[in-house]
Amino acid sequence: MHSTIGRSLAAMTLLLAPVLASAQTPSRAPDRQDPIPRELVLALLNLGPGMPGGADIRVGKAPDDVPPELVPPGFQVLGSTTQFESSVVVLTAPQAPDSAISLFESHLLSAGWTKPAVAQARPMRGFVSADATTGGYEQPNIVCRGDSFATFSGTYRRTGGSILKVSYNRGSRFPMCKAREETTTYRSPYDEAPVPLLRAPPGAMMSGGGGMTASDMNSFTLSTRLSTRLKPGQVVAHYDRQMREQGWTSLADGTLEFLAAHTYRKSDDRGRTWTGMLFSMSFPDSLQQDVTFRLARTQQSVAK
Repeated sequence: MHSTIGRSLAAMTLLLAPVLASAQTPSRAPDRQDPIPRELVLALLNLGPGMPGGADIRVGKAPDDVPPELVPPGFQVLGSTTQFESSVVVLTAPQAPDSAISLFESHLLSAGWTKPAVAQARPMRGFVSADATTGGYEQPNIVCRGDSFATFSGTYRRTGGSILKVSYNRGSRFPMCKAREETTTYRSPYDEAPVPLLRAPPGAMMSGGGGMTASDMNSFTLSTRLSTRLKPGQVVAHYDRQMREQGWTSLADGTLEFLAAHTYRKSDDRGRTWTGMLFSMSFPDSLQQDVTFRLARTQQSVAK
């Protein structure tokens, strides 16, 4: 028995010896990669057959028509590319990315570039889950001058310092800065309506999202579906506390076994009066409830 096992182990050792030997042999250094042909890179940059090219690659140089302030003192140009109305310049800096970006932006602002107006993030309103949080808004690095704009970002460089990628657009075909300014000034009728923030009861599951429909410019309906063991009256009472905290005045309320409702009134920051109706309706033999909030601006009656 033992002799049979011994012969089997010896045979396996002889069979595996070449494999182990090859595995222990130091691997050869990888061959040095050939440089990428310039013609291939230019072909990849172009959008497709039949479209004008215009792409260009420069090593260690910025495009001739790029404003000189896009290459500040202390920054070195690794290379650049130009296609149509856009150029990309890759810079290196001895500082970490955050510091390099701060220096780069300060240099452009001192040279007459400006930062566009920041688009305000929409406040959280309507029906949301109990644990919903307001997402942060991260403003991109962008500066403008006339119809031109530049965006920039930084990463760490393996040899130390950082690499900055600067994208410059000198045309008016895509006026990013102007578009951002228009975004900050426009407000829809829904934005001006005093829509409350209504968090679901703890433990209740929302489905269907906080949908919104508009009957006209002065009337909106928000709805959601809850899965909860609470009665409709308890659901409305939960939301009622939030309505009062946000300045809504209670007018009337009523409760049935399968339906509960509450009406409110509030004036917005322009002195206009709005009325609201909150109601919840349960489904027979189910944990689901449809919760709705209807909001309408009160129209002043005209005396005859």
